[in-house]
Amino acid sequence: MKPETARQLGAILDSRQKQKQAATTQATARQKAEAKNLADFLAKKEGVIKPAFQEIADLYKARGIAVRISEEDERPNDRGGTDSPSITLDMSGDDYPSYRPMKPEFRLTFEKGNRNLSLYTSTGSQAGSAGGVSLDAITADWIQDAFLKYQSGSLR
Repeated sequence: MKPETARQLGAILDSRQKQKQAATTQATARQKAEAKNLADFLAKKEGVIKPAFQEIADLYKARGIAVRISEEDERPNDRGGTDSPSITLDMSGDDYPSYRPMKPEFRLTFEKGNRNLSLYTSTGSQAGSAGGVSLDAITADWIQDAFLKYQSGSLR
């Protein structure tokens, strides 16, 4: 092989190796950031979100209306990806027909890549995204105001 060809191929291989190392470094940094984000979400869920949900559930319980809080951890799905963690106010009650595909709910789902919570609501006949908030900005007041809008029908 000519020295010039060997030098050029060497430069190409060096460049590819640097790109591979940079991609590995980026992936490691992303994984660390996502792990920190997930830990921050779990802390915020326990310290802010769940207590705010519990206040709503307690208010409804005092009126004889069953509202359950359910939590889902991050988990692999059958499509080869990962389902995000969430916390839900399930308002379907014990007498809600089990054959109905949608049930009344108010759910916050955490996206660990961007530190955002997405709000999903369902009335039992209508469902969909209802906005979101960053993990750092969510407060009990934000949750309860959004829930009030959801219950009054003005959220969407």
